[in-house]
Amino acid sequence: MKKIAAIMCATVALTSCNNKVADIDTQVNELYDRMSQEERIAQLKSCYMDDLFDENGVLDSAKCAEMIPNGIGHFSQYASQKPTDANVLRDRVAAMQEWLINNTPNGIPALFHEEVLSGINTRDATIYPQQIGQACSFNPELAELKTRQTATALRKMGGLLSLSPMVDVCRNPSFNRLEESYGEDGYLSAVMGTAFVRGLQQGDLKKGVGACSKHYLGYGGGGDADEKELMEEILLPHETMIRLEGSKALMPGYHAYKGTNCVANSEILQDILRDYLGFDGMVVSDYTAIDQIP
Repeated sequence: MKKIAAIMCATVALTSCNNKVADIDTQVNELYDRMSQEERIAQLKSCYMDDLFDENGVLDSAKCAEMIPNGIGHFSQYASQKPTDANVLRDRVAAMQEWLINNTPNGIPALFHEEVLSGINTRDATIYPQQIGQACSFNPELAELKTRQTATALRKMGGLLSLSPMVDVCRNPSFNRLEESYGEDGYLSAVMGTAFVRGLQQGDLKKGVGACSKHYLGYGGGGDADEKELMEEILLPHETMIRLEGSKALMPGYHAYKGTNCVANSEILQDILRDYLGFDGMVVSDYTAIDQIP
């Protein structure tokens, strides 16, 4: 199941939508064995959905055949590239998935992801208070209700994965993304972040969408913390979301930990994340993090 996590997520999403009960591990392994190396690599890639539609909003099959002949893992920020009516987005996602299922070697659908920190990042969406404002309430029930509503709306638009929540424990008031966080307290961030995930994923993903905790580990402050602070406070929000709610994805930060970029750091990605936390979900890089590896 760990061979290509993106395939697992796409398979889970598809089977969940069809209410099938199946051994996901077996499905993924059988699918992986059927795939060519090109298809496997394609599942690790992404692009923007708008690049595959013409100026009239019609799916360009020739461009699809040229750009994604072996399929694709996910479409990046599909709802916010060109703010569009939700019904139009829904129809475009449906057209894209139909093309992938019927025109690629193994018919694997793609994940469509979007930012949902304060509601869906798109036109006419309901906008909720920023995380730092919600933290002032210390009301996890309200935080869960917010993301439950967000998840329902995103699913109706074809979205299956969010790039949220952001649970960096921020202790530097000049950090330029402070408003996305729950502030400086690890426990508060853990409680609110876990409620965020619970509302978003809605248990088994038959109605919800996958959550992605970010930015792992110590972005916004704490990347150079001593081991006690790192493990007991900075890690805490990620740990509770993984252990208590089964958060499906995780995003390393742009920063370095002990001199190595987080996106390529075996200590935090393997030793802590996989071995200590037992995380078996999908790790996704931030948008240009791979390009920033020295």
